[in-house]
Amino acid sequence: MKENDMTIEFDNNYQLKYMVQRFATATIIDTPASVQQWRQAWLQALSSWHSPYKAVIDCSKLKVASGDAQVTKDLATMLRFFRGFHLRDAIGFGLTQGAGHESLPFKVLGSEEDAFVEIGIRQPRQREASDFRATIQLQNHFQTHVVELSFLEPVRVDTKDHVKTLKSKIMNNLMQWHSKWSLLIDCSNLEIDPSIDPDFDLLFRALKGFFLKTVVGYSPRSAKDSYPFDVYRSRHRAVALLEGEGNFSGDKAECQSRRKAPVT
Repeated sequence: MKENDMTIEFDNNYQLKYMVQRFATATIIDTPASVQQWRQAWLQALSSWHSPYKAVIDCSKLKVASGDAQVTKDLATMLRFFRGFHLRDAIGFGLTQGAGHESLPFKVLGSEEDAFVEIGIRQPRQREASDFRATIQLQNHFQTHVVELSFLEPVRVDTKDHVKTLKSKIMNNLMQWHSKWSLLIDCSNLEIDPSIDPDFDLLFRALKGFFLKTVVGYSPRSAKDSYPFDVYRSRHRAVALLEGEGNFSGDKAECQSRRKAPVT
């Protein structure tokens, strides 16, 4: 396979101490190089982990070269390697006949639910129909004490459940934090219904109890959109504000960037 063909999505649950891996596209493990590519992606995902964990791997889009002794050996070596980096157990799901899953160094079951039960992880609640949780992306900038929130695709936050899901994802991410932090929000894919403003107020109040300092957004979706926090046109201006480099009120987005005073 080509070097850049493999795309793996990692969903880390730091509270329950498990990692879910999903191959985003059809992937074939058929050479030692492809095993190494998987290993490197997995190793990079471990940079945020500081405790033992379990791995649940979606194999529904994964094929493995059947009968290739070197590939089978390298996969087994890979798993032993990760056990040395606090991997407690691994299991797969999406078992497909003829996909070579028997060559993987862990058991592969049919359904995701069965895999969670087999490995001893409390089964997660059903995702929302829109899969809102999967669109939420969080990036930690530890040196600047900033958590950056973005969305993979356009979303409209218009229910209490959306805000609860957002809070759950942020709280899960905060398991990695031990200092004060600010929330930087990429608004380019974000629309917030005004009726949900009180729920965002409650969310920010709750997060302040977990050392949140301030909330700043950037790149509003359109001039018609407004948000319950300050929003600036460019990311670097928003970041500069967080770093205390001055008053950028003249650079605020030309929209009703904030519907009410910030939570204090």
